[in-house]
Amino acid sequence: MRMNVTSLFIFMLACRVFSQTTIPLHDYLRQVELNHPALRSADFEPELAEADVRSALGRFDPVLNLSYEYKDKDGKDKLNLFDGSLELPLDMLFGPKVKATYSRGLGISVNPQSSTSTPGEGAIGVSLPLFQGIFTDSRRNQLRKAMLRPDLAQAQYRIERNSVLRAAGMRYWDWSEALASVDVADSLLALARLRLDFISRRARAGESAIIDSVEIAQEFQRRQGERFRALRIAEQLAVDVAVFLWTGDGSPQQNIASKPNGLTPIADTSVLSIDAANQARLLRPELRRAEVFQQTSRMDSALTQEFLRPMVEFEASLVAYDVSALSNTDYKLGLKVSQPLLFRQASAQSQSAEITVQRADLSRSIVERMVDADAISAVIGLDRSRERLQVATEEVRLARIMVDAEKRKFEAGASTLILMNLRERFLAEALLRLVSAQADWARARLTLRWATGTI
Repeated sequence: MRMNVTSLFIFMLACRVFSQTTIPLHDYLRQVELNHPALRSADFEPELAEADVRSALGRFDPVLNLSYEYKDKDGKDKLNLFDGSLELPLDMLFGPKVKATYSRGLGISVNPQSSTSTPGEGAIGVSLPLFQGIFTDSRRNQLRKAMLRPDLAQAQYRIERNSVLRAAGMRYWDWSEALASVDVADSLLALARLRLDFISRRARAGESAIIDSVEIAQEFQRRQGERFRALRIAEQLAVDVAVFLWTGDGSPQQNIASKPNGLTPIADTSVLSIDAANQARLLRPELRRAEVFQQTSRMDSALTQEFLRPMVEFEASLVAYDVSALSNTDYKLGLKVSQPLLFRQASAQSQSAEITVQRADLSRSIVERMVDADAISAVIGLDRSRERLQVATEEVRLARIMVDAEKRKFEAGASTLILMNLRERFLAEALLRLVSAQADWARARLTLRWATGTI
């Protein structure tokens, strides 16, 4: 038995790598991002945001109003009324509205106020608020909020995306860890099989006690059971990994034929907490969402402040009482005042809006604290997993030395089979701890990417 545990483990791992193709984490996450239903559903958010913007812009569309009424009596016009207007609200300071009108009123029963010359009369003018609605109004406020909707939709999509990719990435490294554990079990089982054959031949030849063959057979069965346990975990995780994969037509992908990348044997990443926190504040979509909520709440508060001022609307227009003689025009001025005297509803709305602003500010502070904590925690996890990986690597090195030494003693007849089995068990436990440390390191790097918004 010249093949030791280390060389057997490396040989079996190489056979697994060459026999099956691997899917890197980046490619796997790309497939998840392309077809996962949760992300495809989130893809509709930008379209909904665009619809909201169009809806808000629609409140500034020109409005055309036309009406016509005609009555005849004894072949003469009793009533012949036509009214038309075109109104265009403008998105600018004071929120002015430009309006053009045309009216014609003929007939023997026309109201004197509606009566016009035969060509009709026209007017063009503007109306604008003097107190309430100077800086903003409901129309402009809705448009400003709608303009933020694409940013909110993008932030919401990235939150959903990051959450799904983080969950998928964690399952990916769980799967890789499980397969590495199977490799450890396979190597130990193969070594036990070789020793079982060797001792069984010696027992049949009378060179070894029968009880030794029973003992190694027992050890072989124990390792075979551990191998089945590890294989079952790996197979279940393969199913879990495939759950995140969907085809382009929206149907679930039943299985995954490739294998994950192997675990990284060394820790090669170091990040400062302050750098991670700064990057997280720049890139985490939760902060952008909180910022949009702050902006919209402040817009609503500014709108309610407008309602605390009187509603006074000024109108001015040029009037041509005979549209066939446009050079002869007059002017028309008007002033409208409409406002509850006690302002109770307006003051209540203002108070509610101000509370909403304060809540949005507090929510932003909470989100900032959580983002900082996520980044710092991820860096701590990365540092501790690096230290654990270094310790586990050294433990495996020492365990291999002990196995090789025990093997030489066993072959020289200075050791027992049970000690040899125990040394190999200790090595197997050290290898599994190394696999766990490598997986923790991989998961810590993934967590750091999520915490800093770079996943």
